[in-house]
Amino acid sequence: MTNLKDIKPPANLDWPSWVDRWDRMQERYLVKRTERFEVIARLIRATQQTVAKVVDLGCGTGSLMLGVLDAFSNAEVLGVDFDPTMLWLARARLERFGSRSHTELLDLRDPSWTRAITAPVDAVISATALHWLSPTQLAGVYHGIAHILRPGGVFLNADHVGSDLPEMQREWERHRAEMRNQEDKSQGDDWDGFWVEYSKALKLDTQEIHQRVVGGWEGGIEDGLPLPWHFDRLQEHGFVHVDCFWRCDCDAIYGGIRSGDLRP
Repeated sequence: MTNLKDIKPPANLDWPSWVDRWDRMQERYLVKRTERFEVIARLIRATQQTVAKVVDLGCGTGSLMLGVLDAFSNAEVLGVDFDPTMLWLARARLERFGSRSHTELLDLRDPSWTRAITAPVDAVISATALHWLSPTQLAGVYHGIAHILRPGGVFLNADHVGSDLPEMQREWERHRAEMRNQEDKSQGDDWDGFWVEYSKALKLDTQEIHQRVVGGWEGGIEDGLPLPWHFDRLQEHGFVHVDCFWRCDCDAIYGGIRSGDLRP
């Protein structure tokens, strides 16, 4: 079986077009997507006196990385993901930032992922990526994040969150659908359509790649877990000032500050 790192993109791939199609497709499903990125950058600035090194977990095509690189002109940003076809787009998109932008093919399910990170870092961020993980795997990632963040560093995650009250969950989902319709982002690719066309452009079987990439991610928390679950796990792994910093029904930005007292 070919190693994922050995798969190469076509030399003539139209990077800007595919980056744009990815963003439009994501906006179809994620209301206020740009606002999430802006809030994350603002919260990093509010909590950190200096920002030299940031890590984006599940960076995809580099959409969130782009905002952070623009916001912090002296920062280096490392994006990690387990889909090489996404990292190709991220590298091309962020090439203009030179040595300030880096990407790494990593599997967050493997506890050794932190070994590829030169610690300590000032901020760890993520957006709509960690819900692929199971609760046990996500708790392990929180443990790893605590060990690469410097004391006082910030973790921020914009992702799906759920409610253990079914009536509340149904109302959030109803209102999310209403907001999607109001934003009218129905034009362009849906999720499946994007991957069908992107596969053709790559001349690769991305379905086979995805089976290898996400085939072991069964049990993920697509609908999200209640915020108290995240708060408890983060506190268990040495985070303080844990809170929800932005909320839009089924989605939130939550996180905390890495304390100086860290559990082994």
